[in-house]
Amino acid sequence: MRGPRVLYVSGSIGLGHVSKDLAIARELRRARPDIEIVWLAGHPASQVLHDAGERVAPECVRWVGASAIAERCTRGGQLNLVRYVYRSLPSWARNTCLFRAALHAYDIDIAVGNEAWEVDIPLVLGVLRLTVPFVMIFDFVGCDAMAPNLLDSIGAYALNALWALDGRVYRDRVGNGRWHSALFIGEPDDIPDRALGWALPNRREHARFHYQFVGHAISFRPEDFADRAAWRHALGYGEEPLIVCAAGGTSIGRDLLELCGAAWLPLRESLPGVRMVLVCGPRLPVESVRAPEGVEVRGYVPRLYEHFACSDVTVVQCGASSTTELAALRRPFVYFPIDGHFEQEIVAARLARYGVGRRMAPARTTPEELAAAVRGEYAHAVTSRPPPSPSLPTDGARNAAKHILRVLEDRRIGASRPRH
Repeated sequence: MRGPRVLYVSGSIGLGHVSKDLAIARELRRARPDIEIVWLAGHPASQVLHDAGERVAPECVRWVGASAIAERCTRGGQLNLVRYVYRSLPSWARNTCLFRAALHAYDIDIAVGNEAWEVDIPLVLGVLRLTVPFVMIFDFVGCDAMAPNLLDSIGAYALNALWALDGRVYRDRVGNGRWHSALFIGEPDDIPDRALGWALPNRREHARFHYQFVGHAISFRPEDFADRAAWRHALGYGEEPLIVCAAGGTSIGRDLLELCGAAWLPLRESLPGVRMVLVCGPRLPVESVRAPEGVEVRGYVPRLYEHFACSDVTVVQCGASSTTELAALRRPFVYFPIDGHFEQEIVAARLARYGVGRRMAPARTTPEELAAAVRGEYAHAVTSRPPPSPSLPTDGARNAAKHILRVLEDRRIGASRPRH
């Protein structure tokens, strides 16, 4: 007799979400070794899942990933997420059809989606009917127009008005006759305490009422990296000052990497022997990044958090996953929110709340200014004790897995039934 089978949609831009999804999958298997997981994802997440030995559905060949669309919506280092949504609508419709077909093809017992808008939006609109429970995973609530024009403002309001209706789908936790549910990766304070829009509910209160907060999710135990010298040796690093710069899972970070490379020249004058490693990720060709001789440029690096743990200072975009990993590792870092990316502004507010990282703006930062910031973070790291570990709850993967398994148990005993 086979175990329960999960159809897991790993969505959104870059690689941050798939790292959380793999952490949740590991917790699911730890609790239920007989569980089977079939994955739907676009590139580069599908490649990461394949490399991890996961069962990636053949439908992924036709699945339209979010990263490629986001890259087409980026101009001059700025990403407008409202316009990204406009351009994503046709691909979401196609992905919805693939999702529905996969449910039947693989005899699925439960579906899970991390920012799976191709499932969430049709469910809210009532045009998608599911015969299995669906668990939606969020890490932000509500959209904001970042450009001062009417089209973006109307688009953001329309999306938020739709968001306010998802209580019709995610009405409760598990049980009580409910069918679908939603999780929030993070804490209530990670959601702005303001309305979704005129005559719309408060974002934080909406999430409190309809979603379950599970805490932040990381795929490692920070205590495993207590011996930094041993990890440095294992990864081929010496005792030299080590600066790791990562572009994330899209090609949007090319300008940031090139800024880091330019900062190496003034940085080496004050930090003799400094070593800088630029990590391009899976969608940015190594040869496309201009870097001075002496700076290492690498492609996709699995388990990048291991290199974060070895670093003296790290430079990253303001992705939720990478900055959470660095905070959990208690490593100093400089972060650059992408212009126009309202979700990264929310992440930046969280980092400020915990007092970790140094924020800078890529369009207004010179190589000399970045070198000075890195030098300052390095000096602070080597002349003082590591900062106290922030009270950042990082058991989100385990809590999410517990919720998914409770939904499965409710379905098994017949406590939950479709309401349509």
